[in-house]
Amino acid sequence: MADLHQFRTAPEEPLDCIYILRCTGTDPLGSLEFSTKERKALRAKAKALGPRGEEGELISGECPLDVAHRVTFVGIGEEKNLTHSKLREALNRVMQQATKNREYQIGLGIPVSVHGLAAAESRLFALREASIADYTFDHFKSKKNEFEKIDGLHILPLAGETEKDLEERLERVRLLRTSQQLARDLGNRPSNDLNPEAFASAAKEMAEEVSGLRVTILGMKELQKEKMGGVLGVSQGSAEEPRVLVIEHRPKKPKKSVVLVGKGVTFDSGGISIKPAAGMGWMKYDMCGAGTVMGVMRAVADLDLPIKVVGLIPAVENMPSGTAIKPGDILAMSNGKTVEVDNTDAEGRLILADILHYSARFNPDIVIDYATLTGACVVALGHEAAGMMGNDQELLDTLRKLGEEVGERVWPMPLYEEYLSYLKSDWADLKNAGSRWGGAVTAGTFLQQFVPEKVKWAHLDVAGVAYNEKEHNGLPKGASGFGVVLTVAFLEHLLK
Repeated sequence: MADLHQFRTAPEEPLDCIYILRCTGTDPLGSLEFSTKERKALRAKAKALGPRGEEGELISGECPLDVAHRVTFVGIGEEKNLTHSKLREALNRVMQQATKNREYQIGLGIPVSVHGLAAAESRLFALREASIADYTFDHFKSKKNEFEKIDGLHILPLAGETEKDLEERLERVRLLRTSQQLARDLGNRPSNDLNPEAFASAAKEMAEEVSGLRVTILGMKELQKEKMGGVLGVSQGSAEEPRVLVIEHRPKKPKKSVVLVGKGVTFDSGGISIKPAAGMGWMKYDMCGAGTVMGVMRAVADLDLPIKVVGLIPAVENMPSGTAIKPGDILAMSNGKTVEVDNTDAEGRLILADILHYSARFNPDIVIDYATLTGACVVALGHEAAGMMGNDQELLDTLRKLGEEVGERVWPMPLYEEYLSYLKSDWADLKNAGSRWGGAVTAGTFLQQFVPEKVKWAHLDVAGVAYNEKEHNGLPKGASGFGVVLTVAFLEHLLK
């Protein structure tokens, strides 16, 4: 992705183009920092070109300043209607246009704010999304495009934004971009490249790149010793052995202890309860919750947060074979409960259950899990928010508030006690699936039975937001990296 720079002094070579975002009916230059002479020249150019700021508008002309060859005004609609999604879409449009025009060095002015968001929060969101708007995943293409990428993204400062302020913001953006890119890259890798063992290797490589992380990998012997019947059961139909990744950040005097659990099914065929062939290829994304945890742990290490944070990732394949678990089988879980397998395609909750119980040994104050868990959650919320359930209202309220601020929305769903009756089994303590009704909340209810006592817990069902089958809301096709920025914001919130 493009290098991020401040644009305060004239570069050695003129930029290919300066892009300036504009809302309908507002000053075309907004609050961008220009000298009186530069502002006068750009205003005259804008008047001649006649941009109105309407959504989708792209109007270009020769730049009247020596610092760039062209200037393009980018319309994003009325300011009162400017949402995270619309701003992200506009930034994505800028990158697509620059790529189409083969512009290697571009300037970007963002003198607008998301409606209802504080100016500082909106500025960080805009810079962060601009930094990753040119993300592509072409690792497996033998032939690259002649024009591969935008080399330099030069951010125009706002009036009153000091060089120090902008550089601090850009440095934070660079850090989060690295973590988001890691989560996206992991999600986009095919299952023959990212199997459980390769996932373990990726964790080790990450720990070698940054300081402050310790990685331990649990293999078959350790999983059998821990009696993780869910992890072992789900994986037994695959030729790939399961792995549980334990990624620890342990500062000397931690102020809190948090465990993050990510579902890492590197491919989900559904097992014996096999999925339809159409669209099954998307099931390589069933490990996106684990990708989020990896991304967060990278950011935690880079920021060196004074919080003990442990990432736990059960990495498995769910495949049909002569050794696979079958509907009607009963598994003994690590906490002693028994589970009747009603549906082998409800495998995510089986592996998460073992890991939620395992999380107790790290003495967490808070546990958050991330999982592409149910299609029912996508039916309920579409692709606009993750479903959120948990046992502590303050935790849920905080996550929801932060999600609205950073543009990764989560929406609360109930965990009524009555839902437990949907999981009643005649032969075991629980079934792993209920009826067709309330599929997302019965999955959450199942997980709740394995959460350590007196621990605050939130479950995020990210099935609808972890990846996109086509471009959506300015996000690329494929993995989105959802949850990385939200979780980092939450961890920093704990320090306030």
